[in-house]
Amino acid sequence: MSNSLPFWGRAGAGANNTERLFAKAGSLFSFVHQTQSIFLYFWSEIRMMWQFVIDKILLIGAFQAFFLAALIFRKKAKARHDYLMGAWLIFLGAYVSGYAFAPSGYFARHPWLIKLYLSLLLLNGPILWGYVAALIQPGFRLTSRSFLHLFPFLLVLSCLLGFVSSHDIVSVAGSTGTLHQQQISAVFLLALLIVAVSVPYYIVWSLRLLNKHQKNITEEFSSLEKVNLQWLQNLVYLLGIAWICLMVIFFIHHVLQLFSDDFCINGLFLTLSVFVILVGYFGLNQPAIFTTQLVFDSAKNEKEEAKYTGSSLKEEDLQRYLVQLNHHLLGEKLYLNPQLSLSQLAAETGIPAHYLSRIINEHHGQNFFDFINSFRIDEFKRRLSDPGYQNFTLLAIAFDCGFNSKSAFNRFFKKVEGISPSEFKKIQR
Repeated sequence: MSNSLPFWGRAGAGANNTERLFAKAGSLFSFVHQTQSIFLYFWSEIRMMWQFVIDKILLIGAFQAFFLAALIFRKKAKARHDYLMGAWLIFLGAYVSGYAFAPSGYFARHPWLIKLYLSLLLLNGPILWGYVAALIQPGFRLTSRSFLHLFPFLLVLSCLLGFVSSHDIVSVAGSTGTLHQQQISAVFLLALLIVAVSVPYYIVWSLRLLNKHQKNITEEFSSLEKVNLQWLQNLVYLLGIAWICLMVIFFIHHVLQLFSDDFCINGLFLTLSVFVILVGYFGLNQPAIFTTQLVFDSAKNEKEEAKYTGSSLKEEDLQRYLVQLNHHLLGEKLYLNPQLSLSQLAAETGIPAHYLSRIINEHHGQNFFDFINSFRIDEFKRRLSDPGYQNFTLLAIAFDCGFNSKSAFNRFFKKVEGISPSEFKKIQR
């Protein structure tokens, strides 16, 4: 007798298998759905925690900005650049803390705040330029023309408040589609473009001022450690790189729909916070490059240069000035003064500063910095071979010769001799 089931029994068994298969599929779908729900829940929690951490970092940055501003304003000898830096720190502190303290969705419910915050970005460039100019330009003053730098800010703010709808602002801030899909107004696109190019424009301008400053100080100072502003130049470069990266991210976000809106905004605020804190920290210890006397001497030198520009130096005057210069430098050893400047040397020798600079540049083929430090190197080598200095360290001898920095001494010695001071000492033995 066959054990096989009749066809209708086999059909019933197939139906049961199908039901079990659908049941398993339903269980799997339910599991996937639950897993997705759990994942989305945890992802939402992680984003909330990350935003919480970002807000706290921004608040710490804002506190640091206010604290550094207070320290700057409490300095006894404040220069114009100190007031600008203090004002910038307070502005950035308020700017960042306002965003960090705002509850979720607050800016979306008040679009005018987004317009204001977007416009306020345009103030960072002029303040950066003003700070750099106040540091490196003798007698820098804010004039009525200086306030023309506020025109882009006032223009963009007026356009945003008067001609750009809240829908455009919220749609971009909320990332609802690409810029093309949002169909925002041309006025708003123009405002975004002005904001995007404003900071790079002032960065390039500030770097040009700093590069010119680096060249000028070698003609005026014999020691550059406190006046070369290399720290500021590096930070401006970093700000430029960070700003370009943020603009690229913004473009990719709104065109290709990559990166989140929070990523773009938080990146902007973090960049500004870190930059201004670093500038504030280094700027707190940055002394005035041009003291009152140097400002006076610089103005006097400019008048002399204008007076003698185009006039030739007579041979007898050149020889007389060379004798005076050698007498004071070799006889009185003025180069031992670590803070010796062109203006001070001109006053000591009685040679007009403009002629003195020309003699150093044209007759000796050097700038003032190299000229004075060459004498210091010669003095160092002389003392190194003197038995009376055998118990002195190389750095002690270098400081006695007019250098005030180990790195500057080593760098210039290697530039002149081609080897380090310690290697030179071994050879002398």
